[in-house]
Amino acid sequence: MPPGSVSSLLKLPKRKRLEIAESLWLSVADEETMPVPANHKKILDERLAALRAGKSKPISHDELMRRLGSA
Repeated sequence: MPPGSVSSLLKLPKRKRLEIAESLWLSVADEETMPVPANHKKILDERLAALRAGKSKPISHDELMRRLGSA
């Protein structure tokens, strides 16, 4: 990578940097073979069980964005 390339990328608007980061990640990520840490699996299993038991309810994307906007 030519000198200064990273510093040039860091000057881009946040949205563009996120798009580039996502593209780079997707170019190396292999969801089929990437290990999932045991503690992540445990949390997901707990949350799925709570959802199935009616102890938690899903919210829409719009509701999530509304809540995050007020955080």
